[in-house]
Amino acid sequence: MSPEQQHRCTVQIREDGAPYLAFEPTHGQPSSYSNSLFTLDLRPGVTRAEAEDLAGDINRRLWGVSTTVF
Repeated sequence: MSPEQQHRCTVQIREDGAPYLAFEPTHGQPSSYSNSLFTLDLRPGVTRAEAEDLAGDINRRLWGVSTTVF
């Protein structure tokens, strides 16, 4: 993933019903870094509505997702 490629935050739901956040290229193209989906686990008890609110806040501010490899 690179800062040159716009990403969006989406809410995904695990098999157990728990929401999590996923970052994927805005235009549906493969990520410039890898084909892996970058995800964030949320604390237990976070509702889908809360996850959607958080994703909305992130998307209003997010330009790209980048990584540093050590």
